[in-house]
Amino acid sequence: MSLKIEQRLDDFFFTESKPRIYTTGAYLVPMEIVEGNKSRFVWVVDQFDDDTYKEDGLCSPKVYAFEKEKMFEMGANQ
Repeated sequence: MSLKIEQRLDDFFFTESKPRIYTTGAYLVPMEIVEGNKSRFVWVVDQFDDDTYKEDGLCSPKVYAFEKEKMFEMGANQ
């Protein structure tokens, strides 16, 4: 089951679904999400390692940013 479906079943949304990227290597860590007295765990990226792609080409994702648009940089060949 995807995270998007899980969120709909729980009627609890904490993230957006765009932009969507694909990576061949990343380190993941569990993150606990608490709502009231219910908690859930979800995998989040701790570090990217290897090529990552956005729908319009190679990109360099960042794990943390203050704006969604700053979450990645397009590859130099774009």
